[in-house]
Amino acid sequence: MRIKVRLFLFFLVIFVLQSPTFAQRSADNWNRLLEQKEEWLGADGIYTVDLNRDVITDVVSNKLSPQTLFIFSDTISGETRENGNKYGQIAMTNHSFAILTALEPRKDAITFFWHKPENRETPAERPQNIVDGHYWLQDGVRYGNRLWLTAILVGKAWKPERIDALSFPLDRKTNKPDFSRPSLNTNAPLSLRTSDAQVVMGAAICDDADDGNLYIFGYVDRFSKGSRKDAVVARVPRNRLENYEEWRFYNGREWQEGLESLVEEKATIVRGVSTEYSVSKIPAGKAAGKWLMVYTPGTISEKIAFRIGKTPYGPFGEEHIFWKSTLPQEMGHVSCYNAKAHPIFTDKQGVLVSFNVNRLGELAQKPAEYRPRFVWLDWSTLEEAEQEDASK
Repeated sequence: MRIKVRLFLFFLVIFVLQSPTFAQRSADNWNRLLEQKEEWLGADGIYTVDLNRDVITDVVSNKLSPQTLFIFSDTISGETRENGNKYGQIAMTNHSFAILTALEPRKDAITFFWHKPENRETPAERPQNIVDGHYWLQDGVRYGNRLWLTAILVGKAWKPERIDALSFPLDRKTNKPDFSRPSLNTNAPLSLRTSDAQVVMGAAICDDADDGNLYIFGYVDRFSKGSRKDAVVARVPRNRLENYEEWRFYNGREWQEGLESLVEEKATIVRGVSTEYSVSKIPAGKAAGKWLMVYTPGTISEKIAFRIGKTPYGPFGEEHIFWKSTLPQEMGHVSCYNAKAHPIFTDKQGVLVSFNVNRLGELAQKPAEYRPRFVWLDWSTLEEAEQEDASK
């Protein structure tokens, strides 16, 4: 009997350690959306943009179908074998896109975009980047009749060499980006490097504030703090996004000109975030009207955290871990990183959250090791977190 009790307690401890702090709903249907057996096979860096935002059309009456743009970074494409469980002939580009014309994860409604070889029978014909150069893509927003996003030009040791503003014209009839016409602006105030820190802007964009501003978030990579990533923020009137002289940067007390003010510790709005994250307005539940930040603590972790803020720029409350992935234990050799929420995909219960899975430091060996995964973050969880904070 003692042996049975000990075994029960052992497995109970294991279960508690591997379970999320708060109960969450499965998002397996979203996980299956990105399970592909040929062509586009996987990527990381997933962001989503509502291509129909500010379009004067009644979507409910089906005059214009929902259109969500997915933005990806390093992308593997090619063929699989063993019913999609292993890679066949594959190649990698540094970014790709997809458009989903539905609000649910339907494979018949998603189309992927990247420069494909004209003749896949010829090994020399490799897929090409849509934007010339080793660019990883960050968050984006519809800006008039253009798609605006930020792009990291990758340098040595996988650190950003430069952050550029990237845009594509949108077709006036379809609202789809014209990926054949990228435009890069290297003069946008998106990066700054000092002797012991680097500022990288564009890790998240919040376009649902009520004050007429766009909030562009980033991080300070503090080299002397073990490369800790601290969240920082800028803002600009929404209709003046590309007037970069009008950008203002939050120094912890006020909005100032100049990216330099973000390097100071007092400009940090949250310490220890990930290089990609999200900030969005909470639309439902008892926390409605407040602001939700979702991220992976320390960038690489099986944990996903959130904080609730009074404004888009804080102050943000306590960190709450709401999910702990078991994929590193189940699959081995994989890591999870860069979680974020996707406020386009919400329901009465919560918001969809993604996180990346990859063999860091080496190429993935099979498709399951390199594609985003999803989980729901319920509004009731935010309520529980606020009650927990209030009781302290």
